[in-house]
Order: sequence, then structure tokens, then C-alpha cells
Amino acid sequence: MRIGLLRHFKVDCPHKKMMTSKEFREWSEKYEHSGIIKKHVEMYGIQWDICYSSDIPRAVATAKEVYSGNIRVDKLLREVDNAPFIHTERLRLPFEVWHICGRLAWYFKSKSQPESIIGTRKRIRAFLRSIDWSQENILIVCHGFMMFNICLELFRLGFHGTKLRRVKNGFLYQYVGMRPAFFEKMKKKEKDCSTKENAVQ
Repeated sequence: MRIGLLRHFKVDCPHKKMMTSKEFREWSEKYEHSGIIKKHVEMYGIQWDICYSSDIPRAVATAKEVYSGNIRVDKLLREVDNAPFIHTERLRLPFEVWHICGRLAWYFKSKSQPESIIGTRKRIRAFLRSIDWSQENILIVCHGFMMFNICLELFRLGFHGTKLRRVKNGFLYQYVGMRPAFFEKMKKKEKDCSTKENAVQ
């Protein structure tokens, strides 16, 4: 089977080079509500059986551009929030420092971040257990850092594909593998329940 990961289109939200913690947070909030810059996405002629999307508007809008069927919107696919790792009144730091240090704080389970690496992994595993694994081609539209973590989880499940480092906007990444063992267990459990119900009737 095949899973496609697609990051939303680029967001039209420029930022300053140097920022205080307050300015970084304000920019992050503005980013959440800014428009997207559409572009052509090469889908390689694949017939996607089902599409899941983060419920954040930029992801839903991107999904609608590349998939014509019914899109299943799921808040479990929201981006990992990147909060300021320290609070500064006057000190300005480069935007890249705020961004990278926020992710490092997430990795090291700092209380400065709304969600830790443990919470993110639990969220991804909950999502993967909820999707329709009976489909052959599954498309997932979400966010850059979330995609990076989903990719790691897919590798753990035995899928093969691109190792993500810098995730491009509006670019399809593909992963191929066998359906995970937990899906086969779920199918067997459903079959056993159905057999018991028929026996009672």
C-alpha cells in the first residue's frame, strides 16, 4: 500500500529577521490565519482512495486543490505548536533561533512548549490507528514538523520512503509498505465479534 504526505502550500506571512519573544508569538498567531500561495502539485497520476487533512484552514485549502473527493478533516493532524522557549522584554533574537530552539525545547520536554515529544507521538499513533487501512492509497495533508514525525512513525511500522529533513510546501512525499500488524489484529477482532453476534442470533 502507499501513503502520501503533503505539506500545505506556502503561507503568505513574512517575518522580521530579529524578534522579541512577544513578537515571535504574535507572528505565530498571525501565521495561523494568513492566506496561502497556491502552486501546481505533482501527484504522479496516483488515484488516491481517501484523503485526510489537518483541520487548520491552510491544510484544508491545500487538500481541496489536490483531492476532489470527500476530505476527512482531523484535529489530530494539527501542527505542533512552537512557543517561545524563553520570554524576553527587549532582547531580540533571529527568527531562526526562536524556531529551532522552540523545537529543541519540545524534544527535551521543556515546560515552555504546550506539547512535548511524548504528546506528539501519542497523537500521531492515535491518528494512525484511526484511519482506514483497508484503502490502498492514502493521502495525508498536514504540516511540516508534523510530517517529519509521521514519517518517523511510518518507518517504525515498516514503510519505506524519503527521510525528511527540510519539508517542502506543496510537495508530495510517498511511503510504501505493508499494512501494520495492529490493522490485521483489528480485522480479526471485528470478525470474531461478528461471528459471536451471528451465533447469538
